[in-house]
Amino acid sequence: MRRLVAVLLVVALAAALYRTFGSAETGTGTLTLPEPAPTEGERAPAFTAHSEEGGTFRLTDEGVYVLTFWSTLNRGSMEARPAFEAVARRYSGEGVRFAAVYVNSAPDDRSIAYTVLQDRTGRLTSLYNVKRVPRLFVIEDGTIRLVQNGYYEGNRRQLEQVLEEALRGENRG
Repeated sequence: MRRLVAVLLVVALAAALYRTFGSAETGTGTLTLPEPAPTEGERAPAFTAHSEEGGTFRLTDEGVYVLTFWSTLNRGSMEARPAFEAVARRYSGEGVRFAAVYVNSAPDDRSIAYTVLQDRTGRLTSLYNVKRVPRLFVIEDGTIRLVQNGYYEGNRRQLEQVLEEALRGENRG
């Protein structure tokens, strides 16, 4: 019995110290953590990568980009493809550049309206702190305007709204 009481006292003391001296995320007593960086309002990491089509894709501080991270093994990624394809076909002619970064093997479909990148080394996944797919970014002039985690039916509507705002220049200050 003494051993049980001693263990309970040590656990209670450790919990109290953890809540008192832990970081803002750990000391809240909740499982709510901040969204992983980079996120909306932050600078988007610029990069250059070779596409699966044989070209080069450059994400710079100028222009509007839609960058998504997918896996061919992930159901949400595969469900997001038709809507992403439709939005890419609609806005590519307006100067928006679209790219899908596959964290594993990339599909062989070459009739798509966006650039396919395969992240063989994990460099882009790490650069954008992607822990789960799908994860989508809208980037305008080097600043992230939208981050979508996961996929649901409303993603396309929200994506189109942000692209319309970007093309009208509503986010520029």
